[in-house]
Amino acid sequence: MKKFLRTLTVTTLSLLLASTQLQAQTYPNKPVRVVVPFPAGGIVDILTRAVTEKVASSWGVPIIVEAKPGAGALIGTEAVANAPADGYTFLVATITTSVGPLINPQFKYDLRKDFAAVAMFATAPNMVVVPPSLPVSNMNELVNLTRANPGKFNYAHTGVGSTNHLPVEFLKFSRQIFIVPITYRGQPQAITDVLAGQIHLFAGAPALLAPHVKAGKLKAIAVTSAKRLEDTPQVPTLSESGYGDVQGGSGWFGIVAPAGTPPAIIKRFNDEINAALKAPEVIERLRKAYAFPESGTPEDFTKFLNEEGARWTKLVKEANLKLD
Repeated sequence: MKKFLRTLTVTTLSLLLASTQLQAQTYPNKPVRVVVPFPAGGIVDILTRAVTEKVASSWGVPIIVEAKPGAGALIGTEAVANAPADGYTFLVATITTSVGPLINPQFKYDLRKDFAAVAMFATAPNMVVVPPSLPVSNMNELVNLTRANPGKFNYAHTGVGSTNHLPVEFLKFSRQIFIVPITYRGQPQAITDVLAGQIHLFAGAPALLAPHVKAGKLKAIAVTSAKRLEDTPQVPTLSESGYGDVQGGSGWFGIVAPAGTPPAIIKRFNDEINAALKAPEVIERLRKAYAFPESGTPEDFTKFLNEEGARWTKLVKEANLKLD
């Protein structure tokens, strides 16, 4: 009997392995959906399309990039978490989806538990801007002005835990200032109000902000990158400005799948993403968006997500960050 059970177990496992391998060989045989939990036209959407369009060309199968914004990335995240784990629905993960469960009690989904890591594909800094009417030209002047006028000035962010929410909240906490947060559905909408002078501070994507800075319609007072950006060399980094301790100002972008997605399919998608990131045209599209390609295995991305989760758990607790 024991021998029979052992034989049955081995046979079952062999059949499952053969089935998974066959599935990976024929995958994909229909359009793949990649959900961006932010508005279309924003930096996440731009970077995602730069990579997935190359993958789709290689596969010969469409990859549909679908924007599902709202609730600080919760709506799109929830949609993918509840989707079939068949390799045809993926989520673009960012720092927002990593920090969300730590700050927003409605965010019930954890990247480390409810999803399987596929690949990180890019990182990107932010640019800190103010309208020309605001009488500041650097970070120290901004802090001094807001400290002298608590609650008089505001800042825009695109969701709790986003890269335009976290750095300002850490700035407020570490420098003991109060700036009113205003939530927007996406960066384009926030930028419109900064240009109009209705928003006093915004940390957003250089790709969307630099043209306005060059045109003199916005003032850039810092960038969150380790070095100054080649396109705007006059703008200092946060570290150069004396604010290197401010966390969360640069973004990372990756693809995750619903938990239980076959590993062979995850590896197939990972291989295609890494190949796409070596293509000159993809590298150029990322460069124009002020982003940098990042490659690695699913295991590399899993390790990163675990480390990121542990880091933010500590920082959020120390800064007492919570949903406004």
